[in-house]
Amino acid sequence: MKRKTFKAASMGALFLITLSFFSCKDDPITEETRVKEEANSELALKAATIDLPGRVLASNCFQCHGTNGYAGELKIGEQSASSIISDMNEMRTKNPGSNIMNVHARAYTTEEIKLIANYISQQSKY
Repeated sequence: MKRKTFKAASMGALFLITLSFFSCKDDPITEETRVKEEANSELALKAATIDLPGRVLASNCFQCHGTNGYAGELKIGEQSASSIISDMNEMRTKNPGSNIMNVHARAYTTEEIKLIANYISQQSKY
């Protein structure tokens, strides 16, 4: 009976030691990995902000207008930025119930429309 109790206690102690070993917060590999991942995500965010400021806003457009703005009859990728800005500003003044684009146009600020137009006009045709 004592042997079973000793064995169970030994297994429990071994489990706790193993658990504490693998949950050590000062593990240099884990800390190094965390720092690298944080730096990479920060770098990616900066790159997206600097290089493609209208990308996130324009991603909503691509659902109907296709990747890079070249879908069927809804092509906007071939337009200049000033043309897109003009069209969006015109849509902002129209009744939102008559066309879904009128609703979308009203949702963006003037600066956001400029960012979207600049991004879309720079897309290459595939």
